[in-house]
Amino acid sequence: MIRTTRHSYIFALLAFFAAAIGFALPVAAQDKMELRTVTDGVYMMQNDRGSSNASFVITPDGVVVLDADLRTADQVLAQIRKLTDKKVKYLITSHSAGDHASGAWQYREDKPVFIATKTQMRDLYMQEGKEFAERKKTDEVYKVSELVRPDLGFEGSMTLQFGGLTFILTEEGVGHSTSDVTVFIPQKRVMLMGDLLDTEIHPGQGESAGVFYSNVKGWTHSLDNIIARNLPVDTYVPGHGPVHIGRGVADLQEQKRYFIVMRDEVSKLMKAGKSLAEIEKTIEVPKEFAHYQRKPRLVSFVKLFYYQTIEQGY
Repeated sequence: MIRTTRHSYIFALLAFFAAAIGFALPVAAQDKMELRTVTDGVYMMQNDRGSSNASFVITPDGVVVLDADLRTADQVLAQIRKLTDKKVKYLITSHSAGDHASGAWQYREDKPVFIATKTQMRDLYMQEGKEFAERKKTDEVYKVSELVRPDLGFEGSMTLQFGGLTFILTEEGVGHSTSDVTVFIPQKRVMLMGDLLDTEIHPGQGESAGVFYSNVKGWTHSLDNIIARNLPVDTYVPGHGPVHIGRGVADLQEQKRYFIVMRDEVSKLMKAGKSLAEIEKTIEVPKEFAHYQRKPRLVSFVKLFYYQTIEQGY
């Protein structure tokens, strides 16, 4: 049973399937996914290289999946097949970036209901659709695949009652992307965070077909809102980086502090008269975040801090 707040819209699934049924997509060697058990029936497939994590929940009635990258969703599905004979019934996307929303094609045999926000659906038709089409010209994986559009769009929040569990989908606002979605499963004391939470790595700027979306103030505001709900969550599952079982809200607090500390570092250099180019060359990562991986991602965020500090005055 599905309940939505505000408006719910059903969109016909585009008929992309027939041409490529039967093709086996190659696994990208650089994007190996590893299984992590979050709690009973809840799993995360971790990717430490470039693509996103993906999560899935096994219930007596079927499987619910959050996020699908075309290059790695086949690995997620293979792991699901090892753990259960149940079909994937629902596929949810946390945001419309290709590493989270391009891989519904891999689940075509199970014909899950693909759920996204209306904003995400727009982005998938526009920016991500353009990027997918460009990749089809040169990438063998994309050549034999199609970009599947969501079946069901919602605004605000949506509650899915399925398999004896409650999945509360919340559109958190504009932070990492134009429309970040979290999934709270109260019976499991778990919240799936998408890219609003990256652990032990420098966060990446939300991007689709060269269009960058992340807003640091919006991102920290979303984290504040989630923290303020004081939900009974033992584990917040990240979109990138390792899952910290049982660490609870401390992960969200660390993510928020990262943004505050790095913003202050950029602001300090700006007040000293440094140009953006100088800041990019001289900024140092504070000791508490020195262990974070994927340091090259910091460069794009320095630009973000710099320009949004000028624009928003914080």
